[in-house]
Amino acid sequence: MKHNILYSFRRCPYAIRARWALLNTHQVVELREVELKNKPIELIQISEKATVPVLKTSLNKVIDESLDIMIWCIERSNMNELFDSKNHDKLQEIFSLIETNDNIFKYHLDRFKYASRFNLEESETHRAAATKILLYLNNRLKEFSNAGKPLFLVDAKETLADWAIWPFVRQFRIADIKKFDQNDDIQDLRSWLNYFLTHKEYSKVMKKNEPWRKENEPIFFGE
Repeated sequence: MKHNILYSFRRCPYAIRARWALLNTHQVVELREVELKNKPIELIQISEKATVPVLKTSLNKVIDESLDIMIWCIERSNMNELFDSKNHDKLQEIFSLIETNDNIFKYHLDRFKYASRFNLEESETHRAAATKILLYLNNRLKEFSNAGKPLFLVDAKETLADWAIWPFVRQFRIADIKKFDQNDDIQDLRSWLNYFLTHKEYSKVMKKNEPWRKENEPIFFGE
């Protein structure tokens, strides 16, 4: 195999952040859109979990965690400033924010956005718990806003934390766009999210592609 392959699903926030990292670090992959109800055998064979995203590199290394894919991208492109690797405290801060997002915010997000799959009666409880985390992120951004600095989550600098978290905030917004957009308590967070939603690369990351079939011409992403 001469190129990298990414198994992806357009709407999955984990896959979105992997594609975002690939595109913004200029890593080219063959993009294989997966039908979640009909996963290709090629994906199942290389990943026991078979959950997107999965990256198979040109050296046949398989990376099946989205955050690991992002780190792989950043290290290959020598953009290590995105996790401030020389500053242990900032590095810890970045990964702490991501851990809260992945383990706590995502838990409440799913139970709010997909309440019919869980417990409809607890939907608002989970919305409130997720909103509390958004308020915390907003307050971090507000400090930088008041200082006239760019709106990013760690020291007013774009980092892995921003890249890893915005697709999940996007998912929360989609669940109730009107209420999100009218919530002035998260005004700075809305501006932060809008940076990504209006970014010149956003349409490329969210482009619709037909499900991958072996017989089809490959789709290359990141070129």
